[in-house]
Formats: sequence, structure tokens, C-alpha cells
Amino acid sequence: MHHTKKILKLYVLAVIAASATFVACGDSDTVAPPPSFESSSSSSDIFASSSSDATAGSSSDFAVSSSSVALSSSQIAQSSSSAQSPATQSKEAICGDMWCARRDRESRVNTGFDAGFQTSGYWFDESDTEYQTEGSKITWEGFDNRDCTFADDCFADMIEQYGGISVTQTLKKRDNVSNLYAGIGFNIAGIDELDKIYSADVSNKDGICVVYTSDSDISLEMHIDENSNTFLEPDFPRVTLPPATTPIMKEFTWNDFKQDGTGNMKITGVDAAKNLVSLMFMLRGNQDKSNQLNIMSIGRYGSCRTVANVDSVAQLSKSPFRTWHGSRDYEIKTGYGDGNELSGVWYEYEDYRQNGGSAVRWPIDPPYDNFSEDSFDSWRMLIIDSCKGICGKYLLSMYEQDGIAPFAGIGFHIAGVVYDPEIQKSSLATVDATNMGGICVSYTSDTDMIIQMGFNDDKDAEFGYALPIVSVPGSKEVNTVYVKWSQFKQPSWYNGEKKISGVEAAKSLAAIRFLMTGENGTEGNFNIMSIGPYNRGYCSP
Repeated sequence: MHHTKKILKLYVLAVIAASATFVACGDSDTVAPPPSFESSSSSSDIFASSSSDATAGSSSDFAVSSSSVALSSSQIAQSSSSAQSPATQSKEAICGDMWCARRDRESRVNTGFDAGFQTSGYWFDESDTEYQTEGSKITWEGFDNRDCTFADDCFADMIEQYGGISVTQTLKKRDNVSNLYAGIGFNIAGIDELDKIYSADVSNKDGICVVYTSDSDISLEMHIDENSNTFLEPDFPRVTLPPATTPIMKEFTWNDFKQDGTGNMKITGVDAAKNLVSLMFMLRGNQDKSNQLNIMSIGRYGSCRTVANVDSVAQLSKSPFRTWHGSRDYEIKTGYGDGNELSGVWYEYEDYRQNGGSAVRWPIDPPYDNFSEDSFDSWRMLIIDSCKGICGKYLLSMYEQDGIAPFAGIGFHIAGVVYDPEIQKSSLATVDATNMGGICVSYTSDTDMIIQMGFNDDKDAEFGYALPIVSVPGSKEVNTVYVKWSQFKQPSWYNGEKKISGVEAAKSLAAIRFLMTGENGTEGNFNIMSIGPYNRGYCSP
């Protein structure tokens, strides 16, 4: 089981000392909004979780000017990208809100109940074999579990090839063994470093939905603590998933989970939900049997529905970018850094170079009395733990009213930085991120938010800092949008000769930025809770 608690590295300490509101390393990017605000029609190609639409190049159009990050050559790794062969995918899929193979390249289920060890939602197998070499077993398609750490990469190839968590469940009859079983499941709250298993009270959720195929009937079982399981075995609260040769969605309330009366302990599904350790997909019997099972999506009761999957024109291959969830991840794994520790690094930028006084204020004060990597790592982890994302308060203020709107925001590097020893200068690394297809983001913001595609300094200047953008609506409730690269447009005020589309910009992408902008004196809160690729990403809080 693989997980990480390591977060963004801090390198430019002197720069951070000069600006008391930096999130992570990187010099402050300078943003110059246009002299006027305009509106444009919304795009039907942007899929949102609410009725609000995102708008390409609409109100609060602006331009961005960035400055380079000064780093030593020992801290830089050259970024690279490689071509990937096309893969055909359907445009739509039925997805639940906790995990979906069609939209989430990771296999980990976002249970929302992690005990603090970042180990919830990982898949595992159980069978009656225990430590014997012969007996009932689970065979994971595409890899041997004896050679795999069960890190996300092992499952990624399976998901790509089979469209889900695909296993063969095999029951093997042996003497003196009457209760045969082989199953897979995921833990709800996770385990600690001493293998202590944690439970969670999920009774405030109505139940669960699942999308799957199966050759045979299987049981979806609720398992609680180990001592109780000993008395319950094999009479766990369960529901039956009928055979399905094509993907089918089934949903159940906790009250639907029933025992069959063969065990030594009585418990209802509702009571089991108050102390739930894992959900298990079990094949049971007393004779030799084999079953092919493919789990394609998991969600809370009522959340499994048809959603858009991928640009039907581009038909893109999988992206290395892993969907980031603030509720369970500390580090954004863009997959484009090629070992560069600065990929996925958050940084902050404001309008001070345009005579602005806008700022971001953090819910926890940065450790400016201790400029060490560990202290800032710990600070960022505290913020993410507290906010289940990157959150803060923005204060928009422009000292000189010359038609430029104030702004404040954050961004992250796609592939880190590269260092040129001849001129002793660092700049943002660019990569071809076409296979991301676009981005998804879950967020809250009291004002409209701009999402911007960024390049390195030289290329930003080529386009007069009129970089491709999309505007998404302010929302006090968590809002999720999926935006294709084709929906990013240069600001409508730009009339320069150098034109670039979002699709072209994706071929040399360096950063994604989030700006909160509005009238002078505006204050509000924001929280970036989830970020992923449009293609196979699955954003949710």
C-alpha cells in the first residue's frame, strides 16, 4: 500500500521572506487586468456540477506577466514529455462521486473518512486461503499481487486496459473447509503504520451505489471491527449484486443490507454503518467456482449518474496527471516533472506591481520565524488538513484607480523549472500536456474565479501576457467544473497579432493559475479542493 505525506518543497526562502503571503516556492507572477470588463456567452462544452456555466475569456479578462524563479542547478531536473498512442474511449459513462474508472486514473476510492494516515480507500483482497499455497484466491488482471506494492501505478494499467478494477475470483474446494470465499474491497478510514485498522461512522450517508459487471451473483458486504467480524462470519450485513454481462448500476441504502441469520451476532446495516471498516465484494460457496468481476465506479447513494467523459473529437490517451484531492492528498502529482521536485508546487501572485495592494491571507500563519523546508512542509499540511484543500481569504485593493481591476490568486507548476547555467537563470519548464484534454477543478469562491494557462516568461511576453483563460462562477457551495483545452480563449480585449488557442497552449504548458478578481475593496474566501485532468480526471471535494 502506497501513500505519501510529503508536500511541496520550499527553495526560494529569500523571496518568501519578502512576501508574507506565499503558499509555496516561486517568485510572484505579475497580473495586469484589462482596462475594462466584458461579458461573453457561456460554453456548453464545459461540464459543471451546478447550473452555473464557465465562460471563456469573459468578465474580469486579464493578462499575466511572470518573473523567473532563481534556483541552483542542483535543484533542477530537466522536464520531458513523450508521445502516447491514441486510445478510443466512449464519451459518457455512469460515475459515482467516490471513484470512477472512466474519469479517475487512480484506483483509490475517495471515502471522505480518512483517519489521518492517508491510507483510506485502497483496494485489497481476502480469501479463505490464508497462508496456504493452494486454495481460493483473487487474481488481479494485469499484474501479480506478489510483485506489486499496490501503488496506483499497478492499478493504472489495469484500469486503462479493462476499464475498472478487474479480478478473477476463484473458489477451491478443500477438505475440512466448507466456507469458501474470495473477494476484494476497500477500507473506509485506513490503517496506521502498525497495521491498526480504523473504522468510521458513515451513517450520515444514505448508502452506496456501484457500477460493475460480474459473471455470477456476488455479495456486497459490510465488515466492521475484527472482533465483531469473528462473531459475524459469514453472516455479514449484505446485499446481492446480480450477474451483469454489460455495465450495470445498483444502489442500496444501509437499511437494505441484511443478515441471513446463520451467524452468532445480530446487527443491522444501519448499525454497521456506524462502525464501518470496509466494503467487500465477495464470491462465496462450498464448491469449486470462478467468477470474473469488474468494478467500474463507487459512489454515495444517489450519486451514480451519466457524466461526460472525454472530448469525442480528440480521443486522447491517458494523462500522467493524477487527480489531486485536498481531502486525502498533500502533493499534486502532475506526472510531467520527470523527477523535478518543483512540479506541482503551489505559488502565490498579486497585483503589487500594478500599484495594487491585494493580498491572500492564510487560515494558519506561515512559520516566518523558521525558514526551513520541514517547517513550511508542516505548515502546508496543516492548511490542507484544515481546509481539505488550499484555502484562504483574498482582499482586493488597487491604490491607483486607472481602470485596472485588483486581483489575487494562486497557481501551481506543471513541470517545475529549468535552469540555464550560461545565463544563470531559471524559468518555468514547459511540457506538452495535450493528453490531459483540459482540467477539472472543485472549488469555492465568493467571487468569480479565472483559470489561466501559463507559459514561461519569454512566451508569456510573446503574447503580450494575453494568455488563454476561462472564467468560472463564484460559488459558496462546492462547485465542480470540467473544462476542455479548446474552451480556453485569449482575453476578448486582446487585439495583438500573436494568437493562440487553448489547444495550442496545451502543447507548451508551464502552469495553471487561479485568480480571484473583482471590484476594489472586495473581500472573500476561496478553497481549491480538487484538481485533475479533463481526460480521466475525477474532481470532487
